[in-house]
Amino acid sequence: MMTQKQQTDIRILQALFTDIRFESIFNAIDRLHDAASSGKLAEVTNLSKDEVIGWLRDIAYTANETIRELEAPTDPFSGWGERVETSGEPSLRN
Repeated sequence: MMTQKQQTDIRILQALFTDIRFESIFNAIDRLHDAASSGKLAEVTNLSKDEVIGWLRDIAYTANETIRELEAPTDPFSGWGERVETSGEPSLRN
């Protein structure tokens, strides 16, 4: 049985992952792409090119892993907290 705190935590997470929030994330990345493709990255971020690349790699890796896990058959006996995987890619994230 879930505790009150766990139920509250779930409600908070459910409020974070809505179609409006996903659209906002997509729009931000799309604007970043527009700036990068026109050579105007400095107009949309104060991060260095290498820092942006590091963040994008981390985001892309996490998104791809999430898709893979959502598409995989569900095993009710495997705990998600027991697995830790890394990309092997160095991250420039602080």
